[in-house]
Amino acid sequence: MSKDKIYLIGYMATGKTTLGRAVAMCLKWSFIDLDQLIEQDTGMRVSDIFRLHGEVHFRALERETLRRVASMPGKMIIACGGGTPCHADNMDLMNASGLTVLLEAPIPRLIERLRLTPGQRPLIDNLSEASIQEYVTTNLKARDPFYSRAHYRFDSSQLEDTDQIRKSAQSFINMTVNQL
Repeated sequence: MSKDKIYLIGYMATGKTTLGRAVAMCLKWSFIDLDQLIEQDTGMRVSDIFRLHGEVHFRALERETLRRVASMPGKMIIACGGGTPCHADNMDLMNASGLTVLLEAPIPRLIERLRLTPGQRPLIDNLSEASIQEYVTTNLKARDPFYSRAHYRFDSSQLEDTDQIRKSAQSFINMTVNQL
């Protein structure tokens, strides 16, 4: 296993980007958000890629970007999209090229966070409020076979303010640093 990459995986709104940035800053490592990198490369928002070209096209871009990131030199924290581990052999690639950590938070916390970012989640943007909980519950169960392959699990339910983010980042580092 590579000693210079930590892949953060997990469902939408588990805090992969928030925690990833904080951990990278503490460790003085690079931080890459896979979705943001895809947006930079294509000049399009992920939601627009989904809308205009479909999920299959997006997943191909995601796979190509993940392969490129996995081969980059240097120590880095990589925040992956919620579906990244569930397509192609992405989970195999991440497990072989670094440490994978599944971020988890209770469904009510996820829904609370999802409500704060309307228009940014292509898979739920067209769902009614009432349908979001059912979708999240069903989707989490479907993704569990992929998510369960992570090397570690981390409770990311405490990322709501600067102090919680700082404490969670330190807990995360304490949990993972000995594995690198």
